[in-house]
Amino acid sequence: MDQVPDRFLRERVHSFYSPIGWHFGHVGRTEEYWVICAALKEQPVDEQLTFLFADLPDNPKDNRIHIPDRDGIKAYMSATRAHVLDALETCDLSTDDPYLADGYAWEFAVQHECQHQETIAEMLQLIQKQLPPVSVELPKWTSHHQTEWVNIPGDTFTMGSDDRHGYDNEKCEHQETVAPFRLAKTQVTAYQWTQFMEDGGYRRPELWSKEGWAWRCTEDATAPEYWIQQPDGWAYFGPHGVRPIQPAEAASCLSWFEADAFARWAGKRLPTEEEWEYAAGPSKYPWGDSMAVDKEACHGLSNWAPDVVGRRLAGAFGLQDMAGNVWEWTSSKFLPYPGFEAFPYDGYSKDHMKGLHQVCRGGSWATSPTILRRTFRNWYVPTYRQGFLGLRLADSI
Repeated sequence: MDQVPDRFLRERVHSFYSPIGWHFGHVGRTEEYWVICAALKEQPVDEQLTFLFADLPDNPKDNRIHIPDRDGIKAYMSATRAHVLDALETCDLSTDDPYLADGYAWEFAVQHECQHQETIAEMLQLIQKQLPPVSVELPKWTSHHQTEWVNIPGDTFTMGSDDRHGYDNEKCEHQETVAPFRLAKTQVTAYQWTQFMEDGGYRRPELWSKEGWAWRCTEDATAPEYWIQQPDGWAYFGPHGVRPIQPAEAASCLSWFEADAFARWAGKRLPTEEEWEYAAGPSKYPWGDSMAVDKEACHGLSNWAPDVVGRRLAGAFGLQDMAGNVWEWTSSKFLPYPGFEAFPYDGYSKDHMKGLHQVCRGGSWATSPTILRRTFRNWYVPTYRQGFLGLRLADSI
């Protein structure tokens, strides 16, 4: 929170987001609500703040500017965290209660905080975009990176997860069959994206879907979000200010419409969600069952930017960066799996399963290692490009 200037703490910097200070307080409120209120059936620390930091229709985003100041937010977070940790010391987790069993409510709160950590990093970029840009020294804008392709054999595999601590949209495990296909070994790079731009990618309606072209025109998009053209190349509004873009880093902050147009320009396509999860391999993570370290994925705010592609250990089928670096858009709509049941509430997954959102997979440089599991499903509307979103090309065989 100390990185956020005072003027932005209670200000909405984009229509998609609540004020950044609200996101901090919402982390504490979510911990307390699911542990103290839902699991233990006790009262919260502060009823008024519990409401102000709630994501409820009665508390719309414009109302969330009425939150406490920096010290007040910190005090609320400290009080709720202490309440939740004290409860963990005294609770019996060997129970059939779905909120208490194996510490479900605490695990849910941890994953929720990890997701808002990434949201806050996104908002730091939006804040930097409000400030005057500065010139930075840029690398020579060339790249010898060529797309390498991996042939993925068709097969039937188990998709999804029945892990108690997984999210409801990852359940239930079920069988899916994929035909043979090809997948790019690495994600699309910034240099490759400039080739798309230089070939008129943002000016050629034939490369876009009808809806995508309408969005491009309305948005007047000519480059990815946060990119700034400077005399010697491209820079980027990062969470800590303007930084140079490395030509071989993964292209980032792309809407689904942009990713789809790039794939058409390249004569390829986006992978389906089924293809992506199958290609990520049979283990919990693309590289195995142990949690990530830096050599396996660019993740957890360790880099504060996308890394150069292909630097990490290869996972299943020899693919690289299948976890971390940038989220990868797929061609699939966010829909329920067979046997889906909303839990612990409809608003997390069910209310978004109406065919209006596209699935993205794999995590980003800001994603916590707990969320890098191959079954984790993220989703956004196709116009959204404020997140750390990129793509990997696929092709049919």
